[in-house]
Amino acid sequence: MSTKDTDAARIDVSGLAKSFGGRLAVSGFSLRVDGGALIALIGANGGGKTTSLRMLAGLIAPDTGTGAVLGCDVQAPQRRDRARIGFMTQRISLYPELTVRDNLVFRAAMHGLHEPAKCVAQAIADHGLGAHVFSRTAHLSVGWARRVQFAATLLHAPPLLLLDEPTAGLDPVTREDIWVRLAALAAAGHTVIASTHDLMEAERCEGVILFDSGRADAATTPAALCQRAGAATLDAALITLARATAKAAA
Repeated sequence: MSTKDTDAARIDVSGLAKSFGGRLAVSGFSLRVDGGALIALIGANGGGKTTSLRMLAGLIAPDTGTGAVLGCDVQAPQRRDRARIGFMTQRISLYPELTVRDNLVFRAAMHGLHEPAKCVAQAIADHGLGAHVFSRTAHLSVGWARRVQFAATLLHAPPLLLLDEPTAGLDPVTREDIWVRLAALAAAGHTVIASTHDLMEAERCEGVILFDSGRADAATTPAALCQRAGAATLDAALITLARATAKAAA
């Protein structure tokens, strides 16, 4: 899938595959996205979504496949290249004994931000963290901790965002706030790739990639995937396609 080329944020990879201990985690992952895109990775647990995000983030190299992320070889990721990527794991990745503010200050220092105190203050305001700014993150609910993690991920304004279940455990209002923000970031030229089990969230995206037992389909639109399955909603489409796959494998 190719979208409008509005900035340097770009993914162009083909045929990525990765195995762990002889078990195939993902195969056939291909994607071309220019700046200003909002893409959802969907499918059952264990389908390869997280592994694909980690390959794009440069945290692991694919066993096979070619391409580049932000102009850098996907087969030879380097730490300096990851400075332009915002990667949010599904697991809360904050320092539990530090306060909300100190976690953000640490992240600002890690990225070498100009005027870090101003950036942190703005992030606290933007994400509604003021009431918890001096709370240790170990004492936060999962929802508030995830909100802090989301703020930390966006702190250095990366052109490429890779988010693994960014709204897991959040209340409906916060989930809506995050997806409105993601849509605004994509409209401003950022590239956003997010995995989600919430198909109503996926329907808000311009593109979706379906994962099934490690196999990644080509990127398509939610409407096209529904049409392929002869279904009215993305939820119904995935159920229909999953049943067809199971029947073919029987």
